Amino acid sequence: MENRQFGNEFKTIAVLLQMVFLILVIVSLSFMVNLFGRGRFSFRDIGNSYSFFHSYYYVERITDEIKELTVYLQMKKRAKGHEPENAIYKHYKLKFDTDETNFYYCFWQEDVFYTNMPKTTTKEEAAIFAENCGNYFYYDDMSMDIEGNFDHLNKISYIEFLRLFQKERGGELLLAVDTSLPKDDAIADAESIYRTYFPWAGIGMFVAILAGLCFLLSMIYLTLAAGRNGDDDCIRLHRIDYLPTEILFVITVAFITSLIAFCARLGGKEWELSSSLILTGTLTFLSDAVLLTLYLSFVRKIKADQLTSCSLTAYIVRTFKKGMRRQGIGNRAKIQFAVYTVCVLIFSWEAFSGRHIWAAAGLFGVFTYTAVHFLQQAIQRTKILEGIREIGHGKLDYKFNLKDFSGDYMELAEKINGIGDGLMKAVEENVKNERLKTELVTNVSHDIKTPLTSIINYISLIKMEGSWNENIENYVEILERKSQRLKQLTEDLVEVSQITSGNIRLDMQPINMVELICQTGGEFNEIFEDVGLTIITRLPKEPVMILADGSRVWRVVQNLYNNVAKYAMPNTRVFVELKVNDGYAEFSIKDISAQGIHMPVQELGERFVRGDESRGTEGHGLGLSIARNLTALMGGTFEISMDGDLFIAAIAFPVINP
Repeated sequence: MENRQFGNEFKTIAVLLQMVFLILVIVSLSFMVNLFGRGRFSFRDIGNSYSFFHSYYYVERITDEIKELTVYLQMKKRAKGHEPENAIYKHYKLKFDTDETNFYYCFWQEDVFYTNMPKTTTKEEAAIFAENCGNYFYYDDMSMDIEGNFDHLNKISYIEFLRLFQKERGGELLLAVDTSLPKDDAIADAESIYRTYFPWAGIGMFVAILAGLCFLLSMIYLTLAAGRNGDDDCIRLHRIDYLPTEILFVITVAFITSLIAFCARLGGKEWELSSSLILTGTLTFLSDAVLLTLYLSFVRKIKADQLTSCSLTAYIVRTFKKGMRRQGIGNRAKIQFAVYTVCVLIFSWEAFSGRHIWAAAGLFGVFTYTAVHFLQQAIQRTKILEGIREIGHGKLDYKFNLKDFSGDYMELAEKINGIGDGLMKAVEENVKNERLKTELVTNVSHDIKTPLTSIINYISLIKMEGSWNENIENYVEILERKSQRLKQLTEDLVEVSQITSGNIRLDMQPINMVELICQTGGEFNEIFEDVGLTIITRLPKEPVMILADGSRVWRVVQNLYNNVAKYAMPNTRVFVELKVNDGYAEFSIKDISAQGIHMPVQELGERFVRGDESRGTEGHGLGLSIARNLTALMGGTFEISMDGDLFIAAIAFPVINP
């Protein structure tokens, strides 16, 4: 069969694209690290189209100016009219008390009045000057409030102001920035840097994400295409693939270690932005060429089932086994006993007389191997006996895993596996029929969904046409409600068929059950209130983590809440509890059934089985079945119990460390 998509020309293009995309990703990330790592931008500005004066970066620059200004004012206050001689004070004085600044301040406290605002001697004049500058804010130490027209004003810390006024309470501080930036100072430099580089930051992030996705796609294609060509589906190995796996692994580890060490040395030096990007791109290209070659070699070996067989260890084991097979059972036993005796004597002599640690370790290894060998023999005999016992009890489809056996036990297990092949054919036929039923349900459900969607859409169009008499409006509402119910039923049927056939994928992640139950309970509060139910929730204060698929476990809990909303007796209480018991997170929900249940509890979890035998409610008998099967697929337990009219549904999952 010809596979043109795996032809050499496509693989060559994929390799080139993979290299290009990886270089774009690494270079873009390096560019971002250079920009943000050197303090040029704030990560919070990514994705925003703010100008410099509306950015977080601007607030951070102003915050830096405030920190230095408060230090300067503290030194000036302590000097009490005398100019300190230290270099820090002189530096701040030249920075703030100069005409070449866009950052103005006015500080007054009792009889102290400091400012660098030109022609300003009163508070009123300072306020007018600050408003004319563009950006300003005012701090009053008595009210401890900050006012002004800075964006993100709440991000400016109060700590520096508290330090400024810590010894003498009371006072005011007015700060202003001339947004026209007529002077060449630090703020003007920051605005120039922001205007020059900020557009490139967004582009770099977009390029990194897009190139990363394309890189993953190209790697997926190369992984699928590795070892294949356009002629057939056979896996073809290259010369490098015939190297023993241990050697390839050592080469890979050595190269990665050297690469990390080399990058660490380069990272300790200062590089210009352009030089850093060029070096990053070149190093990425060379490293990718080597690592991609090694990666594809491992992939081809795995596909060809050569990862373990094409190794030095496997060669040694095969050679030894081949030599042993040529011997009879008696000779093999003699050889094994002789080797064992020689090893024990040598290691014992060296360990007890020479007191060598390696000999003691060797002696321990020989005894360990012997113990393991006899243990394996005992385990194999036990498995054979258990299999025969299962077959004797009528389980004729029982099969041994031949990989669990060796030697004569393997042959014996293989012969026993031949028993019951006729019955297996009948079982396979039954499985096939069940699969056809599942596919029929799925296909019919999909076929129903198409006209049902049209019905729902046309109902919406009818409602948009205007108002009619009351009867027609009632008819339309009934049509809409029944069509939505039918839609939910078809979706549940599809989900049930997928779960039953195993055609479902789980994304197992750590889930906080406390948070999930709180969210689900919040969604059902209004529904419960409408039917007169009072929910009483008992949850641990600390998080309870389980390993599950978030959307699936939410569906399980939602179905349990739905079951309560549909079948619980109105004006009663519902108890929801989560507790940790013996390493399991146990969630239970208890309610009083509105109608008596006259059937075994075990049947309530089956498909299309409802406790409301009159079928007067909106349910269709699939909710608990879906919940039970999803819980089992995720490794949990699902139980239903009754105590009179008290209905209890409980699920449990193993707790994991957060």
